[in-house]
Amino acid sequence: MNRARAVKVGLIGSGRVTSTRHIPALQRLPNAEVIALADTDSVCLQHVADQFRIPHRYSDVRALLENQAVDVVGVCVPVLFHAEVALAAIEAGKHVLIEKPLTLTLTEADGLIEHARRSSAKVMVGFNLRWHRLVRQARDVIQQGGLGSPTLMRTVLTSYHEDVPEWRKRRELGGGVLFELAVHHFDLWRFLLQSEVEEVFATSHSGQWEDEAATVTARMANGVCVVSVFSERTSESHEVEVYSRAGCLQVSCHRFDGLEYFSPTGFPGDVRSRLRKVAHTLKELPQGLWGMRGGGDFIASYQAEWRHFIDAIRRDTPVECTLEDGRHALQVVLAAAASASLRQPITVDRAPRKVTSIGVVASGKG
Repeated sequence: MNRARAVKVGLIGSGRVTSTRHIPALQRLPNAEVIALADTDSVCLQHVADQFRIPHRYSDVRALLENQAVDVVGVCVPVLFHAEVALAAIEAGKHVLIEKPLTLTLTEADGLIEHARRSSAKVMVGFNLRWHRLVRQARDVIQQGGLGSPTLMRTVLTSYHEDVPEWRKRRELGGGVLFELAVHHFDLWRFLLQSEVEEVFATSHSGQWEDEAATVTARMANGVCVVSVFSERTSESHEVEVYSRAGCLQVSCHRFDGLEYFSPTGFPGDVRSRLRKVAHTLKELPQGLWGMRGGGDFIASYQAEWRHFIDAIRRDTPVECTLEDGRHALQVVLAAAASASLRQPITVDRAPRKVTSIGVVASGKG
């Protein structure tokens, strides 16, 4: 690829994640240009393409893939269609970034992995939280031994979405918090702790939607215990905490000053902690205000994700978030869904290969 020119990007799917995350992030990269957009919803397609002045608009995915000017494809369709669209893009010779979760079933994931191995294209899974500024800093602290050996992780990810497509309400179609939200943290468990997930136990609450809320506890291969809470119809929060005998490292992903360390003898409400927090906020304020002008750390995480992917294409270097990483996170989702249905712990390497809306099918070694 000619490094002197911008990489031409085509996005498939013009929904919320495309219009509020991927396109704004890509338009801030000097070496990337979104030139094509495809969606079967003609109204949404035209609205988003007009909003961002995208010249090529397609109601047929194949037509976008036949555009020789497109170098890279972003797969931003519902997960039910991830495998089909990604396979077509790989076969068309495009580099591919696939939004999380990778696929709906392990069989689809395995097929994608096999096709990608036979291709020269770069293929990456879009776990943008790996590129969140504070998550990266926390990972560096943990890897460099600044927290000693972690013993416990606690995470919370909640959001409020009322008007969503019908598929987002049904587990068998990739809806609910396990597929939509928890998969992010299942990947972060591995990313931050550098260990595999061995066993999960999940409970979920279903109301008007399936899996509106869920709690998941887990045991990692290195012995760390994990407790996570997810909800899609409450309010916005996003917290990650890692505990060890050396103290606690907290990440609040919605705050520019959201990385904090507490010693074993300290606690958030004491005077010393409050003064240290004020000093930390004042130190981070200039960078935080500048970052908010560009959409804050969440937009920046998508921007960093795409920057990494484009650099990997240009330099022919490995991508950081592989299809195998995506498969691991999907396997934890399937194990958690099985656990919630059967009301018992599930060993991850024996997760079902797919789920239905009311239970689990095709169980067996993954």
